[in-house]
Amino acid sequence: MAIESMVNQTYPNKEIIFIDDSTDKTPQIIEEYKDRNVKLINGPRKGCCEARNIGMRAATGDVIVFVNADAKLPSDFLYKIKKYYDEGADWVLVKSKAFNLENVYARFVQAQAELEEGSSYSPLTSEGYSVKRKAALDVGLITGDYPVKFCRDYTLGTKLTEAGYKKVFDRDIIAPHKAPDNFWEYWDVRKTRGLFAAFQPYFMYGKSLSSLFVKFIIKDAVFLLRFLIIVPAFYKVLRISLESESPIKDFIPFYWAYFIQEYSRAYGEWEGWLRIFRFYRKRQGVN
Repeated sequence: MAIESMVNQTYPNKEIIFIDDSTDKTPQIIEEYKDRNVKLINGPRKGCCEARNIGMRAATGDVIVFVNADAKLPSDFLYKIKKYYDEGADWVLVKSKAFNLENVYARFVQAQAELEEGSSYSPLTSEGYSVKRKAALDVGLITGDYPVKFCRDYTLGTKLTEAGYKKVFDRDIIAPHKAPDNFWEYWDVRKTRGLFAAFQPYFMYGKSLSSLFVKFIIKDAVFLLRFLIIVPAFYKVLRISLESESPIKDFIPFYWAYFIQEYSRAYGEWEGWLRIFRFYRKRQGVN
């Protein structure tokens, strides 16, 4: 899906680099495209941020476009963003939108994103976001080399903003992507957000394990109260449902998706806390 959308870009002067950070059949798939200017680099298995940094260092072009494996960019995507770079932009963000909205989990993810993205929304990262290679190198690329597989690619946007680089966010340029469309995929993606909610404050901001323990206890208490009292959860799901094309039809399925989202988030946070705890004990030489 992603590779087809990239090789089919109508803009001719492009370079396609895949950083394989997986354990699947990516190398065999890429081999089929070796005669179409597609380059494969084996990643260090440290997560997408380090993989992207490797890609930026290896690239030879002036502008880097980041494409996830679930993206399906339109064939004129590069032409659409090129005009902003011709006008002096240093990085360009676009509108992320799920294309598999026939599935309830995907619809919920998209509807929730629409609710969160108000008129003042100005992201630091998006599907298909791009940056001038020189600007990315100047600010030190994406931050992070952690002992766990953990990525926060918005740190590149943070550094670009602090350095005064010119950003463009065009909501009219769409980067379609596949949202989770089955229970276990949805659970895994939402749980990963919980993991990151533990890893980010500990590894990036130096928060202690004890402070995270207290924080997660409070968050879980709020989560339980929200559903026990019913009204807060009902109101939240109602607002999300109103972003759907069929709010009445989607309300009950969205209520279920919202509950699973919050439960898997809590599960991921505690799994992340335990991973950090084991890492801390190992670093201290405790078996």
